[in-house]
Amino acid sequence: MNQQAQTASPDAPLDLTARTGVIFIVDDEMMVTLSLQTMLSLETPHQVHCFNNPLEALEQVSVLRPDVVISDFSMPGLDGIQFLRKVKALLPESTLILLTGYADKKNAIEAINTVGIYRYIEKPWDNEDLKISIENGLERSRLVGDLKTSVADLSEARRSLEQHNVRLESLVVERTRDLQETYQTLQSIVNNTADGILTLNAQLAITSVNPAANQWLGQKLNLEAGQAKGMPIQSVLTLPATNGQPRRTEELFQITPGPQTAEVLLGDLPLEASISALSAHSDCSAAGFVVVLRDITQRKDIERLRDDFMSTLTHDLRTPLLAAIQTLGFFADGTLGELSEKQLELIHMLTQSNRELLGLVNVLLEVYKYESGRQNLILDTVSVGDLLGQITQELEALAQHRDQTLCLKALEGLPLSDYRVRGDKQELKRVFVNLIGNAINFTPKNGQIQVVLQQERNDNQPGLSLRIQVIDNGRGIPAQDIPLLFQRFSQGTSKQRSSGSGLGLYLSRQIVEAHQGQIGVESEEGKGSRFFVVLPAL
Repeated sequence: MNQQAQTASPDAPLDLTARTGVIFIVDDEMMVTLSLQTMLSLETPHQVHCFNNPLEALEQVSVLRPDVVISDFSMPGLDGIQFLRKVKALLPESTLILLTGYADKKNAIEAINTVGIYRYIEKPWDNEDLKISIENGLERSRLVGDLKTSVADLSEARRSLEQHNVRLESLVVERTRDLQETYQTLQSIVNNTADGILTLNAQLAITSVNPAANQWLGQKLNLEAGQAKGMPIQSVLTLPATNGQPRRTEELFQITPGPQTAEVLLGDLPLEASISALSAHSDCSAAGFVVVLRDITQRKDIERLRDDFMSTLTHDLRTPLLAAIQTLGFFADGTLGELSEKQLELIHMLTQSNRELLGLVNVLLEVYKYESGRQNLILDTVSVGDLLGQITQELEALAQHRDQTLCLKALEGLPLSDYRVRGDKQELKRVFVNLIGNAINFTPKNGQIQVVLQQERNDNQPGLSLRIQVIDNGRGIPAQDIPLLFQRFSQGTSKQRSSGSGLGLYLSRQIVEAHQGQIGVESEEGKGSRFFVVLPAL
């Protein structure tokens, strides 16, 4: 750094009171230090410390940590260059200024590069130039200090980043290992599962086949392993005809929220196909499909056995039961001769037992029809109000026998005939007879049973709905038993059992759901029950 650059003054004046700093003035002449201290204390906000002995100044450098150190060149015992070199070693960010006479100018210039002195000022100095040099030196010290802090922060950040990279690399290795293990597990499942698995592209061409599906393809279509890849799915899977009408396989492959399930044929092999769309593109088209196939040959065999069993119930059990009931009737009415009172009592018991068994058979048949989808409803306009009026009138004698009150009311005050639905009258009657009969059976003497009609709006479907409620003030149903009521063979509750088949409410649910309605119950133990049926109203 040359002398001209070090002695040049800035074009614009500096704000000498903008920031405060710590300044050391070291000179063996007391008059010099005193005059500088006086001038700087009066005209600047800085803390000024003066020393006439450089060794004393060195002792305070690490304590007071000056921002700027101004030292005379010629001092006894330790010259200015030696002193400033020691200061530089103790406090590298401090700015060093050397006061020198004309004769020592050459040495001062050499010291700038060897020691790292910021600049030198010739004696006698100009006060304004000295103050500007001090301010520039303070700014330099601050910048050096900030730079040192930034470098330290960057070094710390770099260390943290290196540690983070090490942890990240370790995490990547761990996750990669987990993914490999997961992939191997999935691959093992796909290769060893008894279900066939196919993947398709967006054009419904087969892209991969697992071993189980390969085996079926070989047995039914004479395809070798891998030969099915690229084939359209329509040439592999077909749909059974519906009502004699053929169906297209493509209709199964739609983008839906969940998987679609359908029965398909691979040759003559019946399969259940679960079809799921792969992640969709931005235009909502599927990137492909996954097809999981399950052999349902045994299920079909079981269904045939069930059909045979139900046929046996229909022909081989109902017929002799009806014959037995009729024959017992002949004994009871005296057609076959007079019987004693004891004999008549036994005949009555046998007749009642046979009727109950016939009722159970009939209920089993009805349940089977609904479960197999073979129950054909005879739909017509049904006045639910009139139907309920007829049912309550028929059951009123049973309620009176138990000293119970049975009443029917419509909340809107409309004529009962105005509450109409589209449905099968006999099947709906079966539901309401069951609900009202249960209320009578499970309500103690002197109880009250209300059948309430009400129109309401349902947010899930357009138009009005008809809500029919059967309300009693009986003992109620425990909360843990409510979810079981509409399942098969549910008999009463855990605190009271029914002698019935346990299929009444289950069959009622099947009938109501076949009418696109809902059935449920609200009950609190000790406060009665509220069974309800909701049907689309006309």
